[in-house]
Amino acid sequence: MRLTPLCDASWTYDLIHEVEPSAGRDGRVYGQGTGTLTGRLSGTASWSNFPRIREGWASPDARGVIHVDDGVVLFTLTGLSSLTDGRGVHVLTFQAEAPSHRWLDDVIAISEGSIDVERGRLQMRYYECEVELPLSTR
Repeated sequence: MRLTPLCDASWTYDLIHEVEPSAGRDGRVYGQGTGTLTGRLSGTASWSNFPRIREGWASPDARGVIHVDDGVVLFTLTGLSSLTDGRGVHVLTFQAEAPSHRWLDDVIAISEGSIDVERGRLQMRYYECEVELPLSTR
């Protein structure tokens, strides 16, 4: 697999509501926010997230829209984020209405980055995953 830089993203929560875990259950957060993406994929985003919270980890389940020059790109974001040390990994998929971004319909992007839980901010770097199969057999 080859990883090609796609974009850097700054995500900021504008609204957060949290339900702490009860005995034997996961907690949940509902959040809404905005984002700025720079790179091959550039634009501004609006999104909402409904992650599951368990033992210091969040499993994001976000949906949103990225506004680009000639339209919009919808996205889905999943992953795993540490709420204790700020490490995070995301997986992004897309569906583009914008003609210049329809190539994203076939992209799976992964990222790594940092999460500032106190401020509700994330800094992530996304990479397009490109398949390099078939593997050579020697």
